[in-house]
Amino acid sequence: MTHLSRRALLGAAGLAALPTAVHAQEWTPPGPVRLINPFAPGGSPDILARVMAPHMQGFLGQPMVVENRPGAGAAVGTRSVARAAADGTTVLLAPISSVIAAFMMREPGYELSDFRPVSHLATTPFVLVVRPGRFANVQEWDRHMKANPGRMTGATGGSGTPHQLAAELYRQASGTDFQLVAYRGTAPALTDLRAGTVDFMFADMPAALGQVRQGGLQALAVCTLNRVPVLPDTPTMAESVAPGFDANSWVMWWVPAATPDPVARRLSAAARHGLAQPDVVARANDVGFVLVGSDMDGAARHLRSEVEKWSGLIRARGLVFEEA
Repeated sequence: MTHLSRRALLGAAGLAALPTAVHAQEWTPPGPVRLINPFAPGGSPDILARVMAPHMQGFLGQPMVVENRPGAGAAVGTRSVARAAADGTTVLLAPISSVIAAFMMREPGYELSDFRPVSHLATTPFVLVVRPGRFANVQEWDRHMKANPGRMTGATGGSGTPHQLAAELYRQASGTDFQLVAYRGTAPALTDLRAGTVDFMFADMPAALGQVRQGGLQALAVCTLNRVPVLPDTPTMAESVAPGFDANSWVMWWVPAATPDPVARRLSAAARHGLAQPDVVARANDVGFVLVGSDMDGAARHLRSEVEKWSGLIRARGLVFEEA
């Protein structure tokens, strides 16, 4: 086993020792709470964070300020929270990329055991999109991919992103080959897809849904195990061409591992409170999030499952993070 795998697996093992969540106590933050988003403004995590943040002030008694710290596949923002004071005033808006970086980077600057998850906020469904009219359905796309190994090109939002892992999961499931082109973000990748520079993309629903609705992109399949309400007539990859295919992003709240139990529980309750607000639910439904709002135990279980799944794929494919 490589040094990289040992670091990440030790972090994953530490998740099993997380304390059990019980009823939240009335802890109040000593000052404003900084919600660190390890991506640039405008992405899926940012959308959810900014619609939730106003509801946190009344619940916690302090403002919640969203800070964007992008870089190195989410590692820059993630490691900053690992080094922060464990007093509840710094929370990581943790995306799946924070897990991916722990396995794909040689020195991410943190281990998963540096954190404790306090809530799984939402799942971000992925959707396979192409230029309109090129393929009648996902079965035709799948046959074309297999009949033209090495010739088709897929876009990703960058090295170490869930877009890349979704494509690699399809590569593993289908046994076919294709080229992946890493862009500096989802928006330029979708722009080149519409222009015909690349052939397909496994994109996160909030980024792609508007263009699908406007006719600029065609949704061939969603990557959840079940169909999603915003695209009820779009089949899943699992039911159509790749049984068991499940490749989606998610958003969690993580805090430094040494955060006291009452603080972590109160933040977990705050997250669930924010997600229950009508305007948050409406916004999430509009852009394609599937809200979860788990407690601490549920967040820890989901994280362990994701670590096992994606670490295996990363090792099997020999994937490494490549700085653009």
